[in-house]
Amino acid sequence: MKTYLEEHSDATRIFPWLADASSSIRCLCAVGEMLLFPEDIVQFKQISSEMFRDKLAKKHALSTYRFYVVVCVGNEFQSKRIFDYYKLWRLLEREEMLEGFISRIEVPVQVGKEPYYVGIAEFGIEQLTTAIEMISDSPAMYTIICANHDRPSHCQELLDQVLDIGLTESGGLPVVEMVTTLTAQGYAVCTWGSSSEEQELQCFYTAAFL
Repeated sequence: MKTYLEEHSDATRIFPWLADASSSIRCLCAVGEMLLFPEDIVQFKQISSEMFRDKLAKKHALSTYRFYVVVCVGNEFQSKRIFDYYKLWRLLEREEMLEGFISRIEVPVQVGKEPYYVGIAEFGIEQLTTAIEMISDSPAMYTIICANHDRPSHCQELLDQVLDIGLTESGGLPVVEMVTTLTAQGYAVCTWGSSSEEQELQCFYTAAFL
């Protein structure tokens, strides 16, 4: 396994899906290469969390950052009544250890005829690895948002912005629009990229964040 950090001053030159975005968007990537076995990927998720945390710590005290995870889930039950019972966070608690994820909000959303729930929760630096595991397992359905020391906690405002953009036609989070909209406001947005033997944590931001 080979791991390293890459920093790009203009993310639009690296990521084709950001080609129409502002050239002020930067990207920090924690990259893992030659991940040949499942245990390599598991180990890299922990390593990428530590690399990102260490990078943040060089700019500000870690306690001054706020972290949020935005989540979207679709109905995998035969009954919508069961889906509406579990909603989002109760459903995730069946699979994830969510201790430390606070200020949870969940809202029903319809895409065509399909029901979804979209939600947000705030978490601390101690839960960063768990959040990274979540976004790496399903990048279209999970995204991390980071705020620097100048911003108070406001889960509802962030969720409202995501809902105003709307889910994609396939029911995923609008990651491209979230990156362009939220980085312009000084937030960082973290996603996950992967190929056959490479994985990377991708953090998009502008100079206002770091």
